[in-house]
Parts: sequence; C-alpha cells; structure tokens
Amino acid sequence: MGASVHIRAAAFNRRRAALGVAMALACSWFTAAQARNCTPDSVAPECLLQRSQDEFQQVDDELNRTYQKVLKSMSRPRDEYVDYPALKVKFVQAQRQWVRFLDNECTAWYLINEAGADRNLDLLTCEIDRTRDRTRELNAWLKQVSHD
Repeated sequence: MGASVHIRAAAFNRRRAALGVAMALACSWFTAAQARNCTPDSVAPECLLQRSQDEFQQVDDELNRTYQKVLKSMSRPRDEYVDYPALKVKFVQAQRQWVRFLDNECTAWYLINEAGADRNLDLLTCEIDRTRDRTRELNAWLKQVSHD
C-alpha cells in the first residue's frame, strides 16, 4: 500500500524532469529572485508560470489526499454486498490508467502548443484542470464508499 501513496508523482518523475530541463533552458533568464518578487496581480510570464506551478502543487496534493481517503475507505473485508478487496484492486488500476491518460492528454496539449511562448503554462493549465476533475470524481467515490 505504501507504493500507492503518491501514484501520480511517481508516474510523472521522468516527464517532469525532462520538462524541468526544457523549462530551465527556455527560461534561463528566470531566477528564483524574480519569482519571489512576483505580486499576485503580476502578468509577467515568470510570475504566471510560478503561480501555475504553485496551483498545480496544491491541486495535486488535494488529489493525493482524496485518493488516500478513498483507498482507506475501501480497505475493509468483503461483506454481503461488496467485495472490497476486489473493488480496491480495480480502483487502483483505474487510477493508474487515469495517470496515463493525464500524461498523454497534457503532453498532447503541450505538443500542439509547442511553438507558442505559453506552452509550459498551457501544459500546467491542462494538468490543473484534469487534476481538479479527477479530484471531483474521487470525492464522488468517497461519498459512495462511505455510505456502505
């Protein structure tokens, strides 16, 4: 069960590393000091990117917390109505498939915008939107499993 704690994070390590290198090369003029100087209403590209990265981290953390709650709710023995161990196996498989979907969907979004200056922001926006959608779905699962 420990391996499933950060199912999304593990799947993204290689792509995130490659994206991080690409972003560093594309934005070599961007420094940490500039990011710290961003005001909430700044529309400077480095500030928009920093805010999006921060937002993605928040929604990703929320997704992982919700996912863990659902897994915990499914961690019970089979009863007369539900085979919880089988349900949990299928649910974990579905989450892994969702991670692959997210990766492919947002990579495609990045590729179609690859020539644009906002391609990294577009990638993050895709990841934020899809992650929020999945968190809503996980909350529906949590509500369903908690009613049993």
